[in-house]
Amino acid sequence: MRKPFHYPLADSDSLPRFREQLLQRLPFESAPPETYQVHYYDSFDWLLFQADKVLAWQQRSSDSQLCLLNSGDDSTRTAIRLEHQPPRFADELPQGQLRQELDDLLGLRAFLPVASIETRSLACRWIDKEGKTRLRLYLEHHKLVQPGGKRSTLCKQIRVVPLQGYAKAAKRVISILEKELALCPGDGDLLSQALVSMHRVPGNYSSKLNIPLEPELRADSAMRRILLTLLEAMEVNEAGTIANLDTEFLHDFRVAVRRTRSALGQMKTVYPPATLARFRDKFAWLGSITSPTRDLDVYLLKFENYRNQLPENLRADLEPLRTFLKRHHEQEQTRLSRALQTAAYRQLKNQWRRYLTAPLPQRPAAGDARKPIGEVGPRRTWRMYKRVLREGQAITPASPAEALHDLRKSCKKLRYLMEFFQHLYPTKQIRALIKELKGLQENLGDFQDLEVQIHALKQYSEQMKQEGDMTPRTELAMEFLLMSLETRMQEVRAIFESRFQQFACKSNETRFRGLFNPSQV
Repeated sequence: MRKPFHYPLADSDSLPRFREQLLQRLPFESAPPETYQVHYYDSFDWLLFQADKVLAWQQRSSDSQLCLLNSGDDSTRTAIRLEHQPPRFADELPQGQLRQELDDLLGLRAFLPVASIETRSLACRWIDKEGKTRLRLYLEHHKLVQPGGKRSTLCKQIRVVPLQGYAKAAKRVISILEKELALCPGDGDLLSQALVSMHRVPGNYSSKLNIPLEPELRADSAMRRILLTLLEAMEVNEAGTIANLDTEFLHDFRVAVRRTRSALGQMKTVYPPATLARFRDKFAWLGSITSPTRDLDVYLLKFENYRNQLPENLRADLEPLRTFLKRHHEQEQTRLSRALQTAAYRQLKNQWRRYLTAPLPQRPAAGDARKPIGEVGPRRTWRMYKRVLREGQAITPASPAEALHDLRKSCKKLRYLMEFFQHLYPTKQIRALIKELKGLQENLGDFQDLEVQIHALKQYSEQMKQEGDMTPRTELAMEFLLMSLETRMQEVRAIFESRFQQFACKSNETRFRGLFNPSQV
């Protein structure tokens, strides 16, 4: 019986009165009141919540700890002393188990404040004749602390903490609470209560697409549903992108923009031509203004990998490159933040939302607009699949890098179409085919990333010379790095053919045909 027990009280109940009742019935010793705060953290996409974990910074006058807890049971998995506010990222914590666990759970995501609770606690201990503590009991008044500092009652409760080897003491206390004081046990999950009070829904954001579609739905209506979801993904990541809270905000923002552009291009037969032309240009602009910051994000994230590819005696000489990247990242981030706060960007969002929420035309100009999405979606997907096969089969060892880049773009468009319309197909089958496509995409993506990195690092080398960041040893380190990247690029290129053949095999073609072109099975 080591798990704590929680007994909710009414807001009007007096904790001192309950304490007096308990002191009259049990051999308790009471301690002076204590007030402390607990601040809860999670990533923007609720990765800790999904893993049934809670990250809490417990601020007490006597001690301050950052703890990783199991959801709902108060049990601490890992904790470290931390006098100051926690950093934003796991890799900024001291080396140890807590850092490792958080790094595994959160990856690149920052831990952001979720809720803060201030607790006024009256503690009691059951001490036996030998001076040993048999049980601890806390009478607690929890207040929700709003961002501006305002406090409001969240709940009151009695928390019983049994100790190993003293089950009889715990049973007696629980019997008094439930039978004599008529209290009913509760779950004691303070974070969940705080989130309900704040009208926040944990787990309400994911970058993965999951859009229900009915096969008989008009194609233009279905696409508006998809595009509204993507607009909301952009908007929900906008503030984090502007503030640069972590790199995944911009990443998810850009993915939503890319998916939007792909939806406009691949499903062009369901939009009015004038509308299509106008918004394709505007979203192309939005993609272009986010690229420089994202590119620098990627190079900074890869920096440790770059260092590790060098001989040990050259690794420290690569640091001027990191300094250069950080400086230019700060400049590009400032430009991006300003661009996302301009009238032009606001106008784009407002015009786009007005179009997506306007009544559907009775006589649309686009030929596929009124057709059911269950017909149009698979047809367009099958067409893109056949394009991927044609482009891939035309690539030989002598083909230029551009041919692989074009194939990568086609694979990405195919992937988006499959994800847009995944609810039209049996879940197991569509996921299996997406997985097959991912294998090919990873190879093509690695190849393009390496080529782009090589090109960019050559440019950065020239810029560093012009800006006074380059030393002879740094230049030597970057030359070693470029040679390493070029070798890796050739290795990735060499396995393309086998990856493509695996994707294009007859059994996969039969599965694609069965889902997207049933009339020709």
